[in-house]
Amino acid sequence: MGATTRNILAGSLILAFVFGLTSGLFAQITPIDENTVWVEAQGRADKDGDNHKREKEARNNAKRNAILLVVQQILTDQTERDAFSAIENRFLEDFEQYILDVQPTRKYIDAKRMVMGLKLKVNKDLVRQNLVNFGVISSAKETRLTLDRFTIMPYLDEEASSADALKWKDLFYTRFRAFFEQQGIPTIGYDEVMAAEGDEEYLTRAKSSTADDNEEDLALQIARNTPADIYVKIVARIEHGDYRGNKVDKVILTVGAYNIMTGEFIGSGEGFSEPMSLSSTGTTIAAGIDQAMNAAMNTVMDRITSFWRDFVRNGRPVKLIFTDFSFSERGQIKRMLEEITNDQKLLKQAGNVTEYMVWYDGDVQDLMYEIYEKGQFEGKLAEDPSLISSSIRFYRKTE
Repeated sequence: MGATTRNILAGSLILAFVFGLTSGLFAQITPIDENTVWVEAQGRADKDGDNHKREKEARNNAKRNAILLVVQQILTDQTERDAFSAIENRFLEDFEQYILDVQPTRKYIDAKRMVMGLKLKVNKDLVRQNLVNFGVISSAKETRLTLDRFTIMPYLDEEASSADALKWKDLFYTRFRAFFEQQGIPTIGYDEVMAAEGDEEYLTRAKSSTADDNEEDLALQIARNTPADIYVKIVARIEHGDYRGNKVDKVILTVGAYNIMTGEFIGSGEGFSEPMSLSSTGTTIAAGIDQAMNAAMNTVMDRITSFWRDFVRNGRPVKLIFTDFSFSERGQIKRMLEEITNDQKLLKQAGNVTEYMVWYDGDVQDLMYEIYEKGQFEGKLAEDPSLISSSIRFYRKTE
């Protein structure tokens, strides 16, 4: 982190105590829509002198600090943070270009310092684009090219969502699918989700062979019966109220992203629409969903992209499940996997089930055939290997 960043953020930490703030600096960013955010930031001027000049300096420091907070939210790893430190001063030369609106929130003056608090509307999309232009981060298009393409399954959590929101269930699925497909991300459609949810035989088998002592999330079980790599669980609410004497409603969304292979949590976000009079035609409902979704998914997509980039670094991840194999056979399988895959990780070994996650350069089906042939499984399996998405299952014959 450069000297400018350290000085401004250090000043802001002092300001937090001056103003009696209890929340962290990075919690002062509130999404407005896909491109803009509100940022609460502070700045100070320490030098003696004309109050007008001191106030201008404090305001400018608050503005610069707001941009730095947005930058820090966008950057996802140490490499990107180091790259930004190298160009920080040049990046902040024209910090006003990112600011769309300024609202003073507080001012503190004593003999030694002047402190300004501002609420600023910031064009986060322009900040992100200039980080791309400066070579700090890759563009979304470039990132997609470097990633092994992932598929997302949106899933509406009906138990946690409000009854009013569930009336528009089909519309929620349609808008989320459109959101991902606009970014070039394949999705699992509503019909596929419902088909997977209705396959009780598969869900029973998956649950019995992979679940821990605690019952697995239903969305995770369903997602494992689809070709998805990541699922996004959506909790939707429509809240009613009064705004300036009018009856209005707000769409509120909470979303969480999870890795299907391991069930690992990736990231979450919350977004809400502006208060609006929702019509029965669904037009304003769709607009409310889009507003809330863009705000909620802003941070989530950054987390998904960063996660997946690391997850596929050594090849395509594949989950292998071996059922009813003896101890000696499991040892042979482990040695075989070390020979034919780039990396291996034992996920779980419980009872008669052993699970691995491996990274492989080729197609998942090619890996299935290679394991079958090199493991000399012909005549030893109770049934043919089962390939579902990126999960391969081998069932040993039992006496």
